[in-house]
Amino acid sequence: MSFKEYLGVQDSVIPKLATGFGGGIGRKGSLCGAFTGSIMALGMKMGRVDPKNRETVSRVYEKCQQFWDQFEKEFGNINCYSLIGYRLDNPEESKQWLASGGREKCAGIVEKTAEMLCDFLKAIE
Repeated sequence: MSFKEYLGVQDSVIPKLATGFGGGIGRKGSLCGAFTGSIMALGMKMGRVDPKNRETVSRVYEKCQQFWDQFEKEFGNINCYSLIGYRLDNPEESKQWLASGGREKCAGIVEKTAEMLCDFLKAIE
């Protein structure tokens, strides 16, 4: 089940929104896309509807910080480059990443992150 289904979102906007997250945001090695997507899912689950609702913002920030800490504890870092060791915006390094099983490694991170997020969301329901 996808988080779109889990959260009951009927629109196909989520894959569109998340398209640029791969490779640490457009292959630039920054925040891990699995982590960034998780923060989006937290916002979808708990986020504010009223932009002036500071109480909800504070609660969501607290949960984001908790998930950040959990992710970092599990993987050692939240940055793509630190996790995979390659600059995917560099064609040569991208080839090396592929040859080293990079897709499989990232798929494992995505899968584990999804499991962690499910458990995390269940714990705050």
